[in-house]
Formats: sequence, C-alpha cells, structure tokens
Amino acid sequence: MKSLKLLFLTIFCFSLFSASENTIGKYKCMPCGLDCDKAVFDKAGKCSKCQMELVKSSSIIYKSIKPNSICSYIKSHPKTILLDVRTKEEFEGKADPDFGTLKNAINIPIQELENRIPEISRYKNQEIIVFCSHSHRSPQASYLLTQNGFKDIINMTGGMSTLTDKSCNK
Repeated sequence: MKSLKLLFLTIFCFSLFSASENTIGKYKCMPCGLDCDKAVFDKAGKCSKCQMELVKSSSIIYKSIKPNSICSYIKSHPKTILLDVRTKEEFEGKADPDFGTLKNAINIPIQELENRIPEISRYKNQEIIVFCSHSHRSPQASYLLTQNGFKDIINMTGGMSTLTDKSCNK
C-alpha cells in the first residue's frame, strides 16, 4: 500500500512540475521582425522593446528561408504562392528605394491582410512564401496567416532589400 501511495505521489508531483515547466519561459514577442523576436519571456504581457503582445512560443509555427536561396527554391517549387506584404507603391516599384518584387507575387499590404484573408483562403493548404522589404512586416504576416489556419508558411528573412540573386524578380 505504501508503494502505491508513493507511486501516486510521484506521478502527481511530476505532473505538477511538468505543467509549471511548460508555462515558464514559453512566451515570445508576437513576430515583429526586430531582435526582440528572439527573446523568451516567462509570462504573457507586452514586449518592452516593441510593445507587441507576448504570445506562446508554440503558436509561432512558420518556417524561414534566406534571400540568397529564394530564386532556386522558387524554381524547384513552382506551385509556391508568393505573398508580398509591402505597400502597393513598394510592390509597383514607385517607392524609393525600389527593391523590386518577385515574379508572380500577390500583393496584400500587411495593413490590409487580416481583412483580406478570405481572398487567399483557397491557398490555406499550399506553401506560401511571405516577404517584404526588410523582414519587419513579413514575420507579422506569417504569424497572422498561421493563426488563421494557413498550414505551410515560409517567411523570407531579410526581405527584398537583401536579395542578391535578381533572376526571380519581376
């Protein structure tokens, strides 16, 4: 009987420890593209640097790709959807500086993305590469898409400003 009580007590204590361990240090800044995205926090709240909400680390589920491999990746994955979340002016090359855009990209500015998700909902199960100019807006967009049921999101780190291989530009 004592061994059964000891087993129960051990299991109970372990479950309490595991539950508390899973909540400590498991929050991150809602992706904003700044260095604070890498910081880990113990509880929910706001990021002291960018004032974005702190979200559970496990909710940030998009992948990343570096700009130096984007053109070869697109060539080998031709069905990938390309989503440019910059302003219309940036997308059309009317902003200074003009970083260009990727061929066949769809433009939905980050400011409009949440309201325009129904327009792209048919791509929920397709691979989508999200990009902007400096990778400040695209992490936010990538997070927003995954929170709205998009399954295969890839953020292009660095953005169009760091793209050296222009062979896949429009």
